Amino acid sequence: MHKLTRKRQVTIPKAVCNELGLEPGNMVEIFARDGIAHLVRMSDESLAGRFSDFVGDGVMPTENDMKETIKTRVKRKFAQHPSPGRYDDRG
Repeated sequence: MHKLTRKRQVTIPKAVCNELGLEPGNMVEIFARDGIAHLVRMSDESLAGRFSDFVGDGVMPTENDMKETIKTRVKRKFAQHPSPGRYDDRG
């Protein structure tokens, strides 16, 4: 069993990281569906698809561009599926 910190963080067990091939620095997507939280490792191919708007001339976006796009995407996703009392920025 794992405890959620005040900052809503949790440590992913090593066995789970090994099973999913997760390493520090990997990008993951976390979402809720039917009351279950899902964590999905993003592959290079799926990440490239997420940023296809940036790759008009074949140049991949910078790391900062990707981080900002992810933040915007997450905000938009939570705005579409609000859960009262959740996902706010209060500590």
